[in-house]
Order: sequence, then structure tokens, then C-alpha cells
Amino acid sequence: MYLRGAALLFVLAAYGSPAHAQYEQLLGPLAGTVKSQLLKGWTAGEKDGWFTLRNSEVPGSEQTLYVNVGPAPDSGRITDVNVVLNSKNPKASIGVVLNNRARSSLCLLEITAAKNTLLFCLQGDKRTDIASVPNVAKLDGSDRIKVVEVPGAARFLVNGQKIGDVENVPALGADIGIMAYDQGTFGIADFSINSNLNPKQSGASPQPAGLPARADSGGAGASPKPQTAAPAPANSAPGLPGAGPYPRFGGDTLRIVGVYIGIMRSIFMHEFGHALIGELELPSTGAEEDAVDIYSALQIVEPTMYPSDDKDVNVMARDAATYAALQWYYSGKLAERKGASATSAWQDEHTGDLKRFRNMLCIMYGGNPAVFEPVAKHVGFEDRTKARCTDEFQKQNRAWRRILAPHTRVGAWTPDGQQPANAPGAPVNVVFEPSKRKIGNLFANNLSDAIANNIKLLGQTYVLPRPVNVVFKDCGQLNAWYSPREGTITMCYELIENIAVMISDIETGTVGGEVVAKDGSPAASPRQPPPAGQGMPSLPSGAFDELKDSGVPATNMLFSAPYKGPTPNKHTRAQVITTPELVRLITNDKSVLIVDTSGMRETLPIAYPLSDAGSDGSVTDQLQGALDSWLQKKTGGDRKVPVVFLGGGMTDRSSYNAALRAGMLGWSTYWYRGGLEAWVANGLPTAAVKAAKD
Repeated sequence: MYLRGAALLFVLAAYGSPAHAQYEQLLGPLAGTVKSQLLKGWTAGEKDGWFTLRNSEVPGSEQTLYVNVGPAPDSGRITDVNVVLNSKNPKASIGVVLNNRARSSLCLLEITAAKNTLLFCLQGDKRTDIASVPNVAKLDGSDRIKVVEVPGAARFLVNGQKIGDVENVPALGADIGIMAYDQGTFGIADFSINSNLNPKQSGASPQPAGLPARADSGGAGASPKPQTAAPAPANSAPGLPGAGPYPRFGGDTLRIVGVYIGIMRSIFMHEFGHALIGELELPSTGAEEDAVDIYSALQIVEPTMYPSDDKDVNVMARDAATYAALQWYYSGKLAERKGASATSAWQDEHTGDLKRFRNMLCIMYGGNPAVFEPVAKHVGFEDRTKARCTDEFQKQNRAWRRILAPHTRVGAWTPDGQQPANAPGAPVNVVFEPSKRKIGNLFANNLSDAIANNIKLLGQTYVLPRPVNVVFKDCGQLNAWYSPREGTITMCYELIENIAVMISDIETGTVGGEVVAKDGSPAASPRQPPPAGQGMPSLPSGAFDELKDSGVPATNMLFSAPYKGPTPNKHTRAQVITTPELVRLITNDKSVLIVDTSGMRETLPIAYPLSDAGSDGSVTDQLQGALDSWLQKKTGGDRKVPVVFLGGGMTDRSSYNAALRAGMLGWSTYWYRGGLEAWVANGLPTAAVKAAKD
């Protein structure tokens, strides 16, 4: 239940798929909501300079796109958008909505297909009409809706004309977005939310801003002649309220998400490691800061070890893990330039951040050498160091899992947990406060739901004695900390911004996070059928209960050494096979490959002993590649050959591990859960194990 690759799907949905980059110029902060909030029957796209919402199937349907913005600041806030619609239903409408779902309250200003402008608020089932003004809207592509907010009040305007005011209603200070109603085509452009304004000036009747020419989204009429507007800076973020830089890292959405999530996770998992030690009173045999760095590294590498079927999610997981470590390398190198010796080998005597980077990268490399080899090569990681990292990863991974097992609920991702799945415990709560900075509002407005949902899963994983409250906020300092007295974790937006700017300046050449002008081996033969006389006897009765439920869920995690304990009766990457089914398979398919991971002296007559295949570690470690090579050699590279893994019996977890490894590699994998215990119980023959041959 940690923040794994599959769980990062939530982040992709929250910030947006690659479509986010496509729509960002038109929707600003709403761009990341399209994938997660689009209703059935509605389609989204882009045409003639508009972001379009279309509904041709569901009469009376309301499509909303919301972001959470919180209360308006004292300096005021303006929401501004250009809209158009085309519908045969005169009641069809497009508008701006303020919504507080927790209090069942909303206020909506809408323009209808009949050119009426309506403003009303709902509190539960009670509707309060505030204004109805005909013919203010033109429906020619030039209509603009503005909402000017100050604390406790909001003014709604269309094309510069005041429509009405609302004050002290629950709808204020929560979500802002757009709403399209009924069948038709609805166009939205230039959606922005801007804070830190002069509320007195904002409250005046503003004139329509200069707009690029747009064709209508479905034949509503010709657009007006465009006015000239000053171009926005290349690195500006018109949809993100607040001050300060917003590094875009080349504009690639997956990279943007990967960098910011990587920075956040590295900091948060470090602080949550402190919280686990403090709240659970865990033993620590060394420096606590080093111990929680290791915990953080284990959590960061994990999503890359269990990849998703979604390639975009895997890219984000890789980038997030990479930048979680690289930030310390960059920071250490900058410090080195400012005074530390630059001539000593950085893997020996160096600054604290470089040591931190080395320790984290070693753990991450040991967990997934394929992903982190480019980073290790780039920073000059020595081969002798890399050779030790696999052992270091396994040692540290086992240690943390054993220490946490008494406090962990058993589950698909936590098979070592010693607490029942429904064990009572306190939650992890998460709050994102509005920020005065763009990057703070990137998290508060665009990423908060996804991050909060994933962090809350930690409260479902560990049995905590009291709530752990996490708050993301403006702190006025570059910091993050866990308070053992209060049981809180504070994440400062300023620290995340500082690290993002540093990475951007180093990798993309920005200055202070802003873009500036240039001037300033051969395949073996297939395995032969078993020798004559080693065929199987008649089908056994199957009286041994090989599918008994022992209360352990199937998992994508490798069980830790010594591999003894109850096993699942299902498998996530292999087909569970019983003794009668195995006998039938051997009888009907002479190419079947049987692998015994038990390490015992007796095994099935045609089985190969290979105890290492059931080792723990990760499904991206060096052993994974060695197993794949061995299987290719034994099968002639034919991944359709059935491969059956067995161990000593129902409590031998090594065979589960081996089947998981092979399944992740794409082999046609079977897990004989009953193993030798079930085989012998069914009266079937065994043979002495012979020395394994490569």
C-alpha cells in the first residue's frame, strides 16, 4: 500500500495525461482535470483555438471541471475565461461555478444558448436566483466571464458588465471551475486564476482582454477582429496563481510531473521515516538521519521495481525516482564548488549531500540496476561500489520490512505484515494550504488530491497509535520536519521550489527557474523430453488440500528470507497448479520445464534444482536477468514453454518468489503451491537431486 507505480496512475490522472500539455494553454489549471473528471457521454478535444466539450448523447447532463483553490487572499483573486456554445436547446449553457461539495453549496453564472445570463446559488435543494440579464452575451466567440473574489464575497461579470454579487455563502473559498449543461458543443479558452491583485481595481468593470481570433466551436458565428496583446514570457504559467518561478523542464508533461513528484517524495518519505520511528518507537542502531534516508530510498525505488502496464506511468515513476536522488547530487556539487575540495574522489571524502546521494543511489541501483545504470554512469559511480549495492539493497530492505512487520497490516503489497488486514489504528491526514507561490499552488491546485490519496494509504498500511497529520504550506523557510510532540509532518512549498529551481537551472539553463533570452550468447537447443522410464504414473486422487486459504493475499512483492511461512492460494503472475493438473501437464506436454527452489535432496524426477531463483531482492535486480538467461537457455528462448516452479511445500515461499520473477519476465509460468509435500502425499516418485548444470 505504498506509493507504487500503479498508484502513480492517480497522479497522472490528477495532473493530466499527455493531453494536459495539449490543453494547458486553453485551460490553465483546469487542464489536469479533464481525464479524471470527464463524464460518460461527453468528449473533450481542441478545435479552431478552443478547448471543446461535446455532448450528443445525454440530455440534461452537467459536465463540470473543478480545481480546489481555497479562500480568496486578502489581495483578491480573479477567475477569467473566454466561452462560447452552440446548441439547439435554448436552455443549454456554459458558465463559471464556485462549489463547496462538503457543504452542498454552489453559485453559478451561466450564459444560455438564448443569450440569457443567469446568476444563482444553491444550498442543498434550495435555489436563490440573484440575476437574470438578457442579451449581454453575444455568442460570437468574444464572451468573457470574470469572477472577482475577496474574502467572503464575489462579483460576477460578463463582457465587463456587472451581473451580480454574492456574499457570505458556503460556496465561496473551495472549488472553482466551469460547467457545461445539456446537449451541444461548448468552447472554453484562456481560463486563468490570478491572485495578488488590487481588489479595488479588480472590482471595477474591466474591459475584455485582447484575444486571438477564434472560429466558433460549431457555427455560432464569426469571431471579432483580433486585438494585439503582449506575448507572455516563455516560461510563464498563466493558469497558476501566485508569485515566483514555475520551471517547466522543457514542457514535457511526464517529465514535469516526474520531477516535482520526485522532489516531494524524497522529502516526504524521509520525514515519514522519522514519524515511523517516533510514533511506533522503532529501534535504531545507527544515526536516525541515515536510517530514514534508507527508508526513503526503498520507497522511491519501489515503483520502478513493479512496473505498470501504462508506459506513461512507468516513465513518471522512473523520472520521479531519478530526481529524488539527483537533487542531492546537484546540491552537493554546488556546495563543493563553493568551498569543498573538488579534487578528492566524491565516493570517499565529500560533502553531506554527496554522501546522502551515494547512499540513496546505492540502494536504488541495487533494487533496479537497469533503470539507474545511466545515473550511476553519469555521476561516475565505481564498478566496485555498484557490485556491493545489490547486497546492500537486500540487507536494508529485509531490515526495514522486519522492523515494521509487527506494525504492518497484512496485504497484497505487505505480505510480511503481522497485523490483520482490519486491525484498528489511526489515520494519516493530509492538508494542502493555498500558497502565495506558483509551485505551491501547483501542488495545492493540481496535485493535491492524488498525493493526499496516496499518502493516506500509509495509514491503511501501518497500525499507528495516533493520527499523523501532514500539512503542505508556505513556511517562510526552506525546510520540512516531523514533530514528535504533535505527531505532525510539515512540508514547506519553499523547499520544493528551491530544489526545482536548482534542477532547472542546472539541466535546462534557466536562471532562477525562469527562461531568459540568449543574450543575458547463441540460443541453445530446446530442452529435450524426459528420458524414457521417467514418465509419470496414473493421475493421483488429489486428496491433499493444495488450495487451502491460509489468509495470506497474493502479492507482487517478493517474500523475504528465510522464505518460511503461510503462502497465498493465488498468484498475481502465475497460474496456480495442483498435483493432478501437474501430472496432466507433464503427460500432455513433453516440453514442460520444472524448477525446484526448495534446496532439498529429493525432487521430482524431471525437475531442475535452482534454489537461487526463489531469492528475495527485487524483480529488477541482477538475479532477474540471470534467471531470464537460464530460462532462455533451457527452453531455446521459447517463452510459450510451460515453466513450473515448486518448493518444499505449502509453507515454502521461495517457489512463489521464483514464479513471480518468471511471470514478470513474460514466461508462461505455473506455480505448484503444494510442492514436494503434496507430491509425496499423492504417492508420486522422487529422485535424488543431481548437480545443476548450466
